[in-house]
Amino acid sequence: MDLSLTPLGDSYRLLACSVQGMLWLQTHFEASTWDLICTGKVRLNAASVNGLCSDATAAGLVVSRIPALSAA
Repeated sequence: MDLSLTPLGDSYRLLACSVQGMLWLQTHFEASTWDLICTGKVRLNAASVNGLCSDATAAGLVVSRIPALSAA
C-alpha cells in the first residue's frame, strides 16, 4: 500500500505508507504543506479524494481508501 485515506467526519486523512507514495505526493502538493503531509495531518474533502485516488492509481500506486460510514 502506498497511500491510505481514512474517513474523519466529513473529510479524509491522507497518509503516505511507502516511499513511492511520499514521492508521488511531492509532485502533487505545495512544499508549504510538507510538514502536514509528513505528520499525517492533511485532511481532504470527498471530491478531492476522488481525484487523488484516480490520479494515484493511474500512476500505479496502491491506494487504500476506507469508505465513510453513512448516517442511517
